Amino acid sequence: MSLTARVSCSMLSCFGEEGPPSLEYIQAKDLFPPKELVKEEENLQVPFTVLQGEGVEFLGRAADALIAISNYRLHIKFKDSVINVPLRMIDSVESRDMFQLHIACKDSKVVRCHFSTFKQCQEWLSRLSRATARPAKPEDLFAFAYHAWCLGLTEEDQHTHLCQPGDHIRCRQEAELTRMGFDLQNVWRVSHINSNYKLCPSYP
Repeated sequence: MSLTARVSCSMLSCFGEEGPPSLEYIQAKDLFPPKELVKEEENLQVPFTVLQGEGVEFLGRAADALIAISNYRLHIKFKDSVINVPLRMIDSVESRDMFQLHIACKDSKVVRCHFSTFKQCQEWLSRLSRATARPAKPEDLFAFAYHAWCLGLTEEDQHTHLCQPGDHIRCRQEAELTRMGFDLQNVWRVSHINSNYKLCPSYP
């Protein structure tokens, strides 16, 4: 469990009359608490391993599948296949033919999920529409919860090393540029001009 330090000082302590400011420790679970899970059936179990900071919010049954929504993904488990779609990858969600959810993704993938009743279809449409709505603030994005929960972990489990600085990030970036066919010898180059984050505070 990660700990985040927050300095709080009163007007008096800022002026030095009460000594140094106090230090308050806040756990990641307090900064990014998981929401309470809503199950349509009590005996249902979450069908996947959650990531650090991920919380499943809704779990139920479609006509021929198990469906779940977390703060990171839409998960649909059919009899012979599984679909995992990150919420930020979903472009639009609509109801078709009264019993079908039609989910269009930003990578041109289309996911369809059928329900037994119109009411159930509308309920899941509402849930998914809320989950994919534009976040009210940047901290509502899953990346912030994931990073906070990963801090302090030492094991190389679930890609927690992605939250740590180092050459492994630079090497991965260069390998990805090579994979995509960028000409790093003539047209493009990797620049280290922002290695101290003075040119741009939010990108390495």
